[in-house]
Amino acid sequence: MANENLKQVIINVSAKDFIVKCSEEFANFLEDDIALISGGTQKIELKSFVDAFIKKSYENYILERELKKLIKAINEELPTK
Repeated sequence: MANENLKQVIINVSAKDFIVKCSEEFANFLEDDIALISGGTQKIELKSFVDAFIKKSYENYILERELKKLIKAINEELPTK
């Protein structure tokens, strides 16, 4: 990421601001997620933040598991040399 393309996103958790610098594309995605978690207030209580983290981690776990299954299926279909 080039510095000129970075955007700052402020995440307020339990009345403390955390600044995340990321690409504009990801920043837009992150801001939407923050809005969902916070109910549009942009302020997140610690319990809600931890709950959201666990939910995202579980979603990532499921996606990774499915990706591994897909890779295995593709590899099994490819002809061996």
